[in-house]
Amino acid sequence: MKYIYNSPIPEAAQTAESDSLGQKLAEAGILQEDGAIVESLSSEAADLSLSGQYRWGEEISTMLANELDELSDSSLPTLPLYRRSGSYSNAGYYEIASADVEPLHANDRSVWAYTLSLTFVGKKGSYYRALESNPRELEHQFGNTLERLVGVPSTAEKVQWLGDAGARASATPVETRSTAAADVDIYDLDNASVEGDAPTLIYAVDYANEVPCGVRVYDTRGYDAKFTDEGIRQWQTIHSTEHDIANQVVLSNALLRLRLDEANGTLEAEEWDSATDGWTTVGLEADQPATIDLFDVDLMDVAMVRDRAQLTFDVDGSLFALNAILNRGYDAVQFSKPEDEAGPIPTELADWLSPIASESLIDPNASKGLVARNNVRR
Repeated sequence: MKYIYNSPIPEAAQTAESDSLGQKLAEAGILQEDGAIVESLSSEAADLSLSGQYRWGEEISTMLANELDELSDSSLPTLPLYRRSGSYSNAGYYEIASADVEPLHANDRSVWAYTLSLTFVGKKGSYYRALESNPRELEHQFGNTLERLVGVPSTAEKVQWLGDAGARASATPVETRSTAAADVDIYDLDNASVEGDAPTLIYAVDYANEVPCGVRVYDTRGYDAKFTDEGIRQWQTIHSTEHDIANQVVLSNALLRLRLDEANGTLEAEEWDSATDGWTTVGLEADQPATIDLFDVDLMDVAMVRDRAQLTFDVDGSLFALNAILNRGYDAVQFSKPEDEAGPIPTELADWLSPIASESLIDPNASKGLVARNNVRR
């Protein structure tokens, strides 16, 4: 099975795959040459076209088609294309240039056809994954610690700090956290031994290993559990902030899940218990004050390592907005009062959310990208 980010590309139902860059090289008669020849053609898009079908019945096929359609319109950069097992010559980092996703037959949603046009960015042999930070101070009353932590997959290798002037230094994690998907190593920005207030972490990681320990937003589609008893996923991954919210939404980093239910005005949190390999309910819904309702969920950022939503609460008849940030590897939510919201946070609301609220006043504001190896060479 191939994947573009976390969207499956079932090879058994793949109808076409064409590598236009390979065709151009073949026509030029330089397939035997080194990678420098490919770089000399960078002015022309190195495109890969994938066509196929989802043939898993109306419910699952429609869910996957909607995910792929949203992914193609999302702002997520440099998506990995890979096969989970075995080699794949076209594996690498791509941007989705265009996508056509539609039912195979207008009156039948059991089979969906897709065609993806991908623009080649590069391979991990030429790029490091980069976790760039742009720290900013939050306003809340949950604590006053100043820690600045970021998470990287534990499977990452050659983890280094990259400073403002291009200096590099090896990086050592301060701890490892086990999640429901994959272990995450936690790094402290204040431990970076390079110049700059906002150092970048660069690292090498297999395409398939970087995806599981990211952050997600899910549309539960009315299902309480993410998977069926047979292990089939029921929750749809949301890739767009414009997604129509009609069911309970879940913000998850596989260590903490925040269940947001507009229809019932409730909020619940679950923590991953690595000892039992299961989710434990924190109990927020049971302790929810009668004077507080979740009024609105506004998705602000749906990214790879950091999701952000503005939650509006009805607090005893008055509306109060609170931003919620869920970072990769964090075991708490970073809540913050929006700039234009009058404070402080109502005491009853703050007390209710305190079991899952981070005490840190610093949002590392991390984002994932790529750094070319030739840009950090000595």
